[in-house]
Amino acid sequence: MTINNNYLAWFKALDIALQNRRDCHLLMSSNVYEPLDQLEKHAKQNWGELRRLQSYNNDWGHPVLKQLIASRYGVKPSEILLTNGCTNATYLSIISQVKPGDTVICETPAYQPMWQIAGLSGAHLKWLERRPPHYRVDPGELAALVDKKTSLVILTNLHNPSGAHLGKKELAEIARAVRRKNKKTRILMDEVFRDFEPDRPACTVDPAYISTGSLSKVYGLSHLECGWILADKKTIDHISPYFVLSDGNGSRYLESMSAVVFEQLHTYLSRSLDIAARNRKELVKAAGPLIKEGLISGDIPEQGCIWFPKVAGFRDAGKLADLLSKRYRVYVVPGRFFGDAGRIRIGFGGQPEAFRKSIAAFAGAVREITKR
Repeated sequence: MTINNNYLAWFKALDIALQNRRDCHLLMSSNVYEPLDQLEKHAKQNWGELRRLQSYNNDWGHPVLKQLIASRYGVKPSEILLTNGCTNATYLSIISQVKPGDTVICETPAYQPMWQIAGLSGAHLKWLERRPPHYRVDPGELAALVDKKTSLVILTNLHNPSGAHLGKKELAEIARAVRRKNKKTRILMDEVFRDFEPDRPACTVDPAYISTGSLSKVYGLSHLECGWILADKKTIDHISPYFVLSDGNGSRYLESMSAVVFEQLHTYLSRSLDIAARNRKELVKAAGPLIKEGLISGDIPEQGCIWFPKVAGFRDAGKLADLLSKRYRVYVVPGRFFGDAGRIRIGFGGQPEAFRKSIAAFAGAVREITKR
């Protein structure tokens, strides 16, 4: 697997190469930018509490953190497995549910590591199309793909890369459609962007779901490595041995700091929603005229911090991404990493002033390129 077709390897290499490059316009990240000042403030204010929290045994996840997550998302502590980030949660959920020869249905466009893990597990992959402009999930189309060997369906909410939102009613319809075809099939719902909407996890809507999430995308706290899997206790008990084999246990220091964050989570969420709202206005201001002129297509989502547009004249948006980076120092994610080579993904969770400059540079570059 080469760097050219592996998203995480591509992103990490570019992230290292562009570190501290203030002359570049970075629109690749799907995170809200890190709240380091806020984190430092809460660490100092709660130093005594941090010391106390570090005295807990965390062999199966910090009990205080698990209780805070349980209260936040309407589940029981026994229905939570703490993981080292959401990628780890996704990996554990898939390898614990899938055996060689199983059928796994994955949405497309899709976050690449999800279907890569399923493929490495020896599954036969089927694809469920989520089509623009709304990227809905059609329960009938999904049900038609389910067979007697289908062990897992893999979805995201908010959808990565489009930012589309699935509500409670839609989640219930999806679960019913799958159950009618195969009662044993589980649905993995990656919810790493879900806190942009005031929803409960999919696993509280229907027990067919396994929900994963973290403090990364919405809160900008990837380096706390605070992820989780939410599901019924039987499922959590089934997944837990896989976590022990791959990770042993989590960091008591990071889990203690994550507990402090959860106690203040409303302040972090308020910050993130404000950043996304401010940047969305700048995105509409810069890209709106291009959409009206037909130079760009793709609705700007009302939620989240990612956008998945198509630029006129480019069937292969990888060529556009290369041109943007080499000629204009504007960096976006080529859609080939998500299964739609004609589009690009733009993140709008960055520091507002930097994002304003970067999205203006992108818009100017697109106008110049497409007018030639």
